[in-house]
Amino acid sequence: MQDISGYSVGEEVCVPSPRLRVREKRYALPAIGVVLSGSFEYRAQNGAATAVPGTVILGNRTESFCCHPRDSIGNRRQVVNFGQEFLDEVADSCGLAAARFQVAAIPPGRFSGAVFGSMRRLALQREDREEAAYDLAQAALHANRSEIVSMPVSGRNRQRVLSIVRHLERYYPEPWSLKSLAGLARLSPCYFLRVFRTVTGQSPAQYLMNARLRAAANDLLTTCAPVSEIALRTGFNDISHFNASFRNVFGRSPSHWRL
Repeated sequence: MQDISGYSVGEEVCVPSPRLRVREKRYALPAIGVVLSGSFEYRAQNGAATAVPGTVILGNRTESFCCHPRDSIGNRRQVVNFGQEFLDEVADSCGLAAARFQVAAIPPGRFSGAVFGSMRRLALQREDREEAAYDLAQAALHANRSEIVSMPVSGRNRQRVLSIVRHLERYYPEPWSLKSLAGLARLSPCYFLRVFRTVTGQSPAQYLMNARLRAAANDLLTTCAPVSEIALRTGFNDISHFNASFRNVFGRSPSHWRL
């Protein structure tokens, strides 16, 4: 973890071991993370969720939590730990009574895309990293519970959805229809759509879009490839659509993102 005036940023890797029991842990500092790969069940005092790539997980200082792996490959997360004084300062400037996160997890989507972008700028030591740290803390403190309609999902169907998630994380540049993904999951399109939304918090099309945008955002920061080339190789055939989608999530155009 890299320590920078009130916060630290780094990656955490969890490799499950069949010999070790899942134990409850406790946060030493307020923390926010974005899942980069793998899936697991996350439970903290503010709630529980199935965490997949793109999910934001949050924890307050001294709060207990546990992570139960959903597969044998483990998971990888980009994580920022905040000093409590830093978070208190942000909360005070926002007029909040307490510097505490109100949710345990937020599904992949526009919010998690913006969080991922801020974290990557922190990790890569971009010039605007201080602004990114304050924006990240402020967004996390203001996050509220998502209005997600839940439904009972069997363990078997949950595993089917997670297998599709892993498939999309690997083959996100390719075109995928609801029917083709439902076929891979061996479910009807209508039921697959409902189950996918319950497990991940968004539709397959939304998940695919955010997987592509995360990849594009990272490529823009770590390579010198032209914007048009990055758009094409991450699955966007229309540069105007790519520019509009990118700006909607990250708040700036792709060309300004890499500055």
